[in-house]
Amino acid sequence: MAAAVDPEQLAAHRMTVRGVLLRLVRDEALADDLVQEALLRATRAAATLRGEAAPATWLTAIALNLARDHFRAAKRAPTTALEEAGELPAPDHPEAEILQAEMSACILAHVARLPERQREAVLLHHFAGLSHREMAGPLGVSEGNARVILHRGLAALRASLSRECVLDFGDDVPCERR
Repeated sequence: MAAAVDPEQLAAHRMTVRGVLLRLVRDEALADDLVQEALLRATRAAATLRGEAAPATWLTAIALNLARDHFRAAKRAPTTALEEAGELPAPDHPEAEILQAEMSACILAHVARLPERQREAVLLHHFAGLSHREMAGPLGVSEGNARVILHRGLAALRASLSRECVLDFGDDVPCERR
């Protein structure tokens, strides 16, 4: 068994886990609460970490389970929260900021329509920057299965976007609704 994980080592991953949760729950206060609860649970259970997963992966898995529990308890789907526009860093031009927010909201709405596992895989990989191996832990699957779930999620996202949007990345406005 590996040595117990230091609470400070877990806390170092707070912002990464918060980013994942924020993309999932679209509520800063709720994301902060879930991160705090995840850190508390991870600290309490640090002695049980077998060293099979990196502390960040383990903490993310705990946080995702807490988010799932929250949505089950509230009897509402996380997709309703994802439909709201996401906040992104402000670009240099106000028009660009508006376009970026609209694009983000549109893409997040399409991500929200994905089945739960695929949605989580897309968020973990593309928004939280986790590798396939790191995604496997929070998803509760093997690395190979994480790749398959992500691939299927991206294919479904691509199909959904192509049905409803005209994409032209050479244009000033790369996406327009059909």
